[in-house]
Amino acid sequence: MRIPNALSPEAFLTSFWQKGPLFMPGALPGIHPSLSSSELAWLATQEDVESRLVFTQSDGEATHYQVRHGPFQNDVLSSLPRQNWTLLVQDVEKHLPDFRALFAAVDFIPDWRIDDLMVSFAAPGGSVGPHKDNYDVFLCQGEGQREWHLGDKDIVIDDATSSELLLLKPFVDQEPQTAGNGDVLYLPPGIPHWGIARDFCMTYSIGMRAPNLAELSAAAVRLFGELDEVPTKSSATGADVFYQDPDLTIDEAAPGLISGAAIRRAKHTLRKIASLDEQQIAMILGSVATDPKAWLAPECVTDDEAKDMINALDKYAKLSVHGMARIAFCEIGASGLIFANGRARGLSADRLDLIRDVCKTRTATRVVFCADDDTELLHWLLKSGVFDLAEQLE
Repeated sequence: MRIPNALSPEAFLTSFWQKGPLFMPGALPGIHPSLSSSELAWLATQEDVESRLVFTQSDGEATHYQVRHGPFQNDVLSSLPRQNWTLLVQDVEKHLPDFRALFAAVDFIPDWRIDDLMVSFAAPGGSVGPHKDNYDVFLCQGEGQREWHLGDKDIVIDDATSSELLLLKPFVDQEPQTAGNGDVLYLPPGIPHWGIARDFCMTYSIGMRAPNLAELSAAAVRLFGELDEVPTKSSATGADVFYQDPDLTIDEAAPGLISGAAIRRAKHTLRKIASLDEQQIAMILGSVATDPKAWLAPECVTDDEAKDMINALDKYAKLSVHGMARIAFCEIGASGLIFANGRARGLSADRLDLIRDVCKTRTATRVVFCADDDTELLHWLLKSGVFDLAEQLE
């Protein structure tokens, strides 16, 4: 990613990450891979794909937004009007794994923090309305142009605008930015923004995952049983507390790594549970960070099925991480922990380099896992749904 004013990734983290928005003209020239509108529409017809249509409706005095949820029939998509709608598809990289390549544009952010690639296609006038998110996002413009308006953090929610979207009151930005092909807008959490398509346009949104206090607390109870003073909300208003890392450094961005600093931040978020030690905090954070959406979780297998798979695999069979699998690890002392699709287990020191490589390349071979006939780790990974073995076991 080309950051303006020749800023290094380190300088971006210091000056902008979780601190303020940054518009980056020409940051990603020639987005590749890319989707056509017809390919995105095809995804929106699939049962296991999360998709939405948002229609912008104006009566001359006020604007309202109507949401329809997919999957959609082909005739619905082919008969859409020439203006005032947006089609959004979540988790594109999980359904089309080649699109994980776009995450390389933000390789200075720990990959466990990346939630998904959402792709939206909008007709002129299309928008999802003024809103704000609880997570960081890089809005990467493909074909066409989208005008972005940013507002002050104190803009309030407008319940009358939509019954299905949590939208803000309309606001005016005196200096809106028009994003064209290759431009990127970075937004930290909580920044009101409002994107409006100026023509038919495609936007690739790299959204971050920020575990909230309720998720972390629930994981603490699930992993360690009932705990005293388990918090779920930040205040009487019910606003969630989210994991924050404005002090993020570039050395934390090694593929798959949940750093010691990340564990300390999670401990601060869970500071009211004083009894938790470093390893327990790590298990909580790692299990939440890798937990997939229920409808996207890779299929897991039984003990016997995992054993049969290992026996059936060729010694040098290539193992590819499943497109929907989430995997991470951390180092604690001389050993570590590995996390896969919401599960956690210990990791011996002599296996750390192996898992680093798997997280980096998302591939491995059977032989590297089974040195000295030790199949325990591979067995656990198979049971956790990490590898896609459809081709190897045909």
